[in-house]
Amino acid sequence: CSRTEMLRSRLAGLKKAPAEGSAAAATAASSTTADVAAGNKSVAEALRARLACRAAAAPAAAADTNAADGKQHEVVMLPQVDAAGCPMPGAFGRESAGEARRAEEAAAGGRISKRVQRYSADGTKERYFADDDATDLQTLVKRAKYGDDNMNIDRSLMRNIAAKSRFKETDLDADAEYDYDAGLDMSESHRKRGDVQQQRAREHQRQVAQFNRIQRLEHSCTFCFSSPARSKELLIAVGQATYLSLVPRGRLVEGHCCIVPAEHMASMRQVDDAIWTEVRNFQKCLIQMFMTAGKEVLFLETATNLTAHKHHAVMEVIPVGQEAFAKSPMYFKKALQEAESDWSQHAAKAVIETKSKGLRGSIPPNFPYMYVQFGYGNGFVHVIDDERKFNKDLGRQVIVGLLKLPAEVMHRKQRVDAAAVQASMAAQFRKQFAPYDWTKALD
Repeated sequence: CSRTEMLRSRLAGLKKAPAEGSAAAATAASSTTADVAAGNKSVAEALRARLACRAAAAPAAAADTNAADGKQHEVVMLPQVDAAGCPMPGAFGRESAGEARRAEEAAAGGRISKRVQRYSADGTKERYFADDDATDLQTLVKRAKYGDDNMNIDRSLMRNIAAKSRFKETDLDADAEYDYDAGLDMSESHRKRGDVQQQRAREHQRQVAQFNRIQRLEHSCTFCFSSPARSKELLIAVGQATYLSLVPRGRLVEGHCCIVPAEHMASMRQVDDAIWTEVRNFQKCLIQMFMTAGKEVLFLETATNLTAHKHHAVMEVIPVGQEAFAKSPMYFKKALQEAESDWSQHAAKAVIETKSKGLRGSIPPNFPYMYVQFGYGNGFVHVIDDERKFNKDLGRQVIVGLLKLPAEVMHRKQRVDAAAVQASMAAQFRKQFAPYDWTKALD
């Protein structure tokens, strides 16, 4: 009897299946349309984030609740560029993590040996590294372009020696290194070690750690445009990639302001052409504005700790009188020449003039420096040799002496003004800058 009832229920279910199938198909079609629309929005957000060199938040549908622990997890899309603006592995034509290992295994016909056979049976040298047989010229050019060619052998050797607890100096014998290429294994980067899955997992962990670090930096940075820690009352004008604001603390003279990239950049030397063009536009407008008041303008920047990306690039704008402006090159040149030891690496070129090449053509992008520009023409840049000993307030101290300000201004703690005071100063400066504001053309 029970078997008969089971058969009847199955037949009833088959009869209801077509009607339910049509309803399910309609529901699936509507849900598919919604998913496509949501997917298009997420792709657009990812594209905007890629162009802006930052991570885009995943759509709200990606945030779900894990049934195992009951915690809500948010899924975010990792940026396809790193903090320095370089493509991540697997993005924009760059090799993905483990791709070189897969090519080596394919060339070797399976599992490759840990020990590289550099010589043939007759003693002829055939290869240096394990991937020599699996790498063509085009791949080598691509790796050199994206920095995957492991050319920083000294840094890799240092890391591998530090990670090896039983390392002995005799492991890198000078004669053996010259005659038999001993020590090349110790010079290889640790990113190339392990199988494909291990390399991908290690690269994913590195990207996640870098993403979290950048998010923390941008959230606490007082100059990032999207940061909640930025003083909103001091904003004067906003471009597409930069903005003009009064200095939040340490105001030396009336009209002391700063030009800042909207995104977190380590120095003005590292910004792209679009950002640098907007910086130059702000400089022109500020020079014209202060010229009507009979003043000249000094532009000042000190860029340090570039690899850590802890500090935001800020170019200070300081208006001075005609007499002080005429003396400023002499003051800054003497201060930069005496800033570091005579035995430093760049002592011969302690002061580099930027009149002909400008800042971007005078020094490489990854060098710490102090830069001062006199109006829209000549300027000086000093490459910092020892960042720990260099006085990061040197430019401020030179201006204090140049303008003959009280001595306590140089040493007292820089405090932030009250919000009402900031709003009043910003409103007055904004009214003065309005006739020269180039950002109004963007509207």
